[in-house]
Amino acid sequence: MSLIVADVGGTNARLAFQKNINAEISLIENFLCSDFKSLEDIIKTYKQKHNIFYEHVSIGVAGPCEDDDVILSNNHIKFNKVELLKNLKLTSLLVINDFVAQSFVFKDLLLEEDEEKYKILLKKLNLKKIKHGTSKKNSPLLVTGPGTGLGVCNLKKIDNNVISIPGEGGNIYFSPSNPEQIEILTHFLKSHKYVSFEDLVSGRGIENLFNFYQYKNRSQVIKIKAREIADLADKKDPNAVSAITQMYKILVISIINNIFLSGSLGGVIICGGISIKLQKFLNQDIFLDEFFKIDQYFDYLNDIPIYLCENESNGLIGAKDCFHNTYFQKTYMIYDK
Repeated sequence: MSLIVADVGGTNARLAFQKNINAEISLIENFLCSDFKSLEDIIKTYKQKHNIFYEHVSIGVAGPCEDDDVILSNNHIKFNKVELLKNLKLTSLLVINDFVAQSFVFKDLLLEEDEEKYKILLKKLNLKKIKHGTSKKNSPLLVTGPGTGLGVCNLKKIDNNVISIPGEGGNIYFSPSNPEQIEILTHFLKSHKYVSFEDLVSGRGIENLFNFYQYKNRSQVIKIKAREIADLADKKDPNAVSAITQMYKILVISIINNIFLSGSLGGVIICGGISIKLQKFLNQDIFLDEFFKIDQYFDYLNDIPIYLCENESNGLIGAKDCFHNTYFQKTYMIYDK
């Protein structure tokens, strides 16, 4: 068995290789999606660079992937699963949502009942506690986080198994919780038919909010990318700081909505490179400020533990883990007949 795993988002495609079923992933590479015409080209470029032989591919993609035709939400990449299987001469192909892959890395948190082993597992998974709480047994675990878009997925324990429940939670309507956020919504409704959480909690969300604060504060308008805005925030630029702080306040609202919808009392894990880089803006107080507003449900929300995952390779690890999981093999994998 030889396996290529991929984590394909709106901006980047990360690939890695597993030589055999007992090996860890290796040869991790990052490619800009905009540099390639197709996902097939990215995989072939990776193969040629490392001169590897592979029989199987497992891919996490940023977008819905239940149908044979897959279209990514935030870039030009699209493909047909059967055609990709044949063109790459694969024995098997697994295509899953990228946050299904991300979330599946944390499945053992729902299975481990020993308290000391649970603490060891948190450390092994590179989880940094943002807010204390007590995970409720047999309750879903919410995994979410901003990237090019806003990923949302729940993990649910059923008997002694764990399944991922994917969705497009980042694309639900943005619901403001204070006058300033109503002003933000009103501002963007002038140019958008609808405003999603993803429009404000993502790389482009940082850019959108930075542009809003430039407009609001009548600043000299500069057009820059999210990475540059993050650098400005490090230098205490007020518009950049306001944009990133507001993005996380809106992320908290998204998390609260998802908790109420799915009953995710098992905990919340925030993933992705954006939150790792900007983690100084992400703290317990930003959650408590919103929790206190919902006073009749404060205890319900406040008892939920919240973590930041500091491992950027989870999408690749999850794609590997899902490939070897019986549920995904039976439900989502396609085979060369």
